[in-house]
Amino acid sequence: MNRHELYRPLLERTLENFQLQHLARRFDFGSESRVAAVLVREINSRMDEVEATLGIRRLKPFELYLKLGNREIILPLFSPEHLEPILNGGTFADSRRLVEEGCLDRLRHVFPKAQRRDLLALIHPWALARRGSHRYVDQLMTDIAPPPDGDPGGLRAMIDGIRPANLSQRVQRLDLMAPRSVLSSLSEFVSREAGLGPVVSQKLVEEMVTLRNVVCPRKETLKSGQMPVLSTHVRASLSEETRTRFRRLAPAIITVWAPGELRDSPPSTPAFLKNLERRIVRVCFEAYRQDGLLTLMDLQWIFQMSSARISELTRSVQRRHSIVVPTPGTVLDAGRSVTHKDIIVNLHLAGYSVMEIAKRTYHSPRAVDNYIGTFESVLILYLFGLPAHLMSRVLGRSRGLIVEHLELVKEAFGDGETVRNFLREKGVKIPTIAS
Repeated sequence: MNRHELYRPLLERTLENFQLQHLARRFDFGSESRVAAVLVREINSRMDEVEATLGIRRLKPFELYLKLGNREIILPLFSPEHLEPILNGGTFADSRRLVEEGCLDRLRHVFPKAQRRDLLALIHPWALARRGSHRYVDQLMTDIAPPPDGDPGGLRAMIDGIRPANLSQRVQRLDLMAPRSVLSSLSEFVSREAGLGPVVSQKLVEEMVTLRNVVCPRKETLKSGQMPVLSTHVRASLSEETRTRFRRLAPAIITVWAPGELRDSPPSTPAFLKNLERRIVRVCFEAYRQDGLLTLMDLQWIFQMSSARISELTRSVQRRHSIVVPTPGTVLDAGRSVTHKDIIVNLHLAGYSVMEIAKRTYHSPRAVDNYIGTFESVLILYLFGLPAHLMSRVLGRSRGLIVEHLELVKEAFGDGETVRNFLREKGVKIPTIAS
């Protein structure tokens, strides 16, 4: 996959495509409707003009809102132009420098004497961490730890306390700041261009404006440290047959910096990484509880760290705490995210019930039962010596998923006799041919 294809989902996760999806579902426009695209562009453009006149400031996805003392600042951590270095053969570090240049200009507009170090403390504090004798790789958990007693570090208490307002709660109060004359003018435009009646046209305009306002909230509605994102919906179809711009989306508000975190600078690498893992877990669960899933690529820009490092930290915290961090890889089985399967299977082998595993891992009981069922099916077929490609046919699962489960089987059981004993304990009657 070339770089343009790799970053296409991120580039196509836009307000306009979110609105077009809504028009296709609610107003029977075709998914490729040019009329719908014209309507969306006109409504958004007119609302931008009106709100600029009224002095209303909204944040776009990936813009971080901070209140420093009595000053406010908005830092754009991703926009399409930030991808240009990567798409032209550069690295994420090249793109990050572009982000830093733009954000430093914003910071100096508010604080004229601000230096690059001041900016890094806000968007990329890892660059300032005092590492000393501690190495980053030494802090990563490479093996799954036994389920911890209690709640070390209060991670589970934090997760349990995450209760953000969902989309339906956020749109209960219609956010229509434009003068009624502007909304009427837009309704007439829709009626003329789309041939819809006045009532339907008015409804369409109000819904488009409301979706715009949910995706791009007013500055006054956010707390310091928060950021709007347009994430992958928990029920999105990620199949190759579904074009990326038609994938279902979910707007969410995440907390990049919680109160006090900016003031508390961890003194060591272990403490810093523990704090960073906590922040990553928090934003993933905040999005999840608003029906959204943050990809590794999203997290890369939110925390200004490479997706590879984000992936390492996410896997590490999952192994250490026996939790499943909600991402497209763990919830929608997109890509090769093996760690959550390891955790679920290990808890199953340790004797935990489906409901206990679901509660411990923050995964749905249905998904847990599905993983366990697939694992035990692969285990039985493995005992009979069926090759992976035939297991895939028999179970109706992808060959990649079968291979992942076979790796778990080989890690959990040393030999065939151990497998037979385990299955007998489960009440499976094994024919002589497999004994």
